[in-house]
Amino acid sequence: MKTILKKLASVKITCVCLFLLFILTFWGTVAQVDHGLYAAQERYFFSLYFLIFGWLPFPGAQLILWVLFFNLIAAVNEHFSKFRGIQLIGLKLSHLGVLFYFIAAFIVFHGTTESYVHLSEGQGTNISSSYAQWELAYWPQSTLKTTLQGQTKETITQVTAYDLNGVKTGNVIPFTQVPFTMSVEQFYPNVAAYKTSSGPAFLNVSGISLLEPKELIKEREKNIAGGIFNIKYANGKTAKLLLYGAESIPTPIKAGQEIYYFILRHKSYSLPFTLRLKEFKAEFHPGTQMAEGFESVVEVIKPGAVRDVRIVMN
Repeated sequence: MKTILKKLASVKITCVCLFLLFILTFWGTVAQVDHGLYAAQERYFFSLYFLIFGWLPFPGAQLILWVLFFNLIAAVNEHFSKFRGIQLIGLKLSHLGVLFYFIAAFIVFHGTTESYVHLSEGQGTNISSSYAQWELAYWPQSTLKTTLQGQTKETITQVTAYDLNGVKTGNVIPFTQVPFTMSVEQFYPNVAAYKTSSGPAFLNVSGISLLEPKELIKEREKNIAGGIFNIKYANGKTAKLLLYGAESIPTPIKAGQEIYYFILRHKSYSLPFTLRLKEFKAEFHPGTQMAEGFESVVEVIKPGAVRDVRIVMN
């Protein structure tokens, strides 16, 4: 065991890992031009390895960082156990600091989710949305409630959603509170939607009757998903529901005495607080449309506490 730790603590391993990270940083930066930020991240930084020329494996940043992490632990155990007291205290603290940085980066990478909040002045929400993942959401009409918050009317709904990440043709949507069953006939992460004069009749509020699959765009947030879902009612009748991710108005489906509203939307996440945009400013360089800076004043509302936060970006 000591022999393994001694070999793993080699400075040569450290140098090789740092050199490979330098190469990956360069490749990943250049690749963003043609493939976009997210594709470059997944290929060079989030992967254990990837293929060059389609057949030659090359280590990804995640694999290199794991090797560097164990190399650092072995170095701390191998070299620093020889010194007592305050000997090389600066070197010890710097190594331990890097070690804690690795641990924090691991927690952030595996324990956080990227999402965004889109607000106009005066609007508030406690929901954020994913950039690229989609979900099928519905709510019964009977759960719609309108309340007055200050001078603003807000509609509260009891929404049920199903994550469509990795969904395949034939998958049954496990909605249990609706009087019909629903399954996936087609689902595409990026489509173009059209209205046609003829073709199959779909349940769709916008009149769309054709979805044409498109190649994924490198900026994932620009892809618009679409899908066709089979509905089977309790009386044996069937229907087809077509949903397009760019639709802002939900499609109603009547079953019995209840109306259910369905919409395809970016996956939503509940926040432990409410954000309300109080003010937004955009400044531009004189005589141009080039942005000089943006500034927002956001109200953060939690039970028993309210505070204003100023966000500035130049």
